[in-house]
Amino acid sequence: MTTTVDDDFLPTERPGRLVREELREDVPAALRYAAILVVVGLPLGALWALLAPVVHVVALPGAGTGSPAGEADHAFDAVAIHILLVASFGVIAGAVAWRRRHRRGPVMLVALVVGTLVGGWVAGRVGALLAWAASPVPVLVDPSALGSAGAPGAPLPAVLTSLPPSPGPWWIALVAGLGGALAYVLAAIVDGHEDMSRDDGLSSPGHPGQA
Repeated sequence: MTTTVDDDFLPTERPGRLVREELREDVPAALRYAAILVVVGLPLGALWALLAPVVHVVALPGAGTGSPAGEADHAFDAVAIHILLVASFGVIAGAVAWRRRHRRGPVMLVALVVGTLVGGWVAGRVGALLAWAASPVPVLVDPSALGSAGAPGAPLPAVLTSLPPSPGPWWIALVAGLGGALAYVLAAIVDGHEDMSRDDGLSSPGHPGQA
């Protein structure tokens, strides 16, 4: 007795796995998304330059320089603001990438990580270029009010100036890439499907495809 099976009922590929053609189709969209993330680094750097505090320094004639109380902490504040901005940038970029359901997969994940890394680096460089410092202003100060040691006495003529804030070392951009990757991977874990509930992109009744 011979049993025949219709070829239409035989699986042609393992379900839930992306084939090479699908991965290749994801490349143009992934490259565009990575380019958008790099461009976003420009206004992100400008926003940091607007928020980052400057460090005020008082120059005493013949007595060196000193900082008023609390000013030394502003250097740390500037770096902390930069870290928070690039971390938020990475997490939001990861969430947006996950929303592109018809492009979910390793290609989009790689584009996300590369785009946020380069975008975070661009933000740091743009912020450093746009960081401003106030013009020197002549003032009268009490040497004991500065960070340097000094006995209370008559105010001395000095010059109040400021140092532009620094976004910190270049590797802070890694925080953006890490935030994006974590957001994307955690979303995939919560989804729980092998194909990450990816749309096939084909139009069918009741299930419109996406380009």
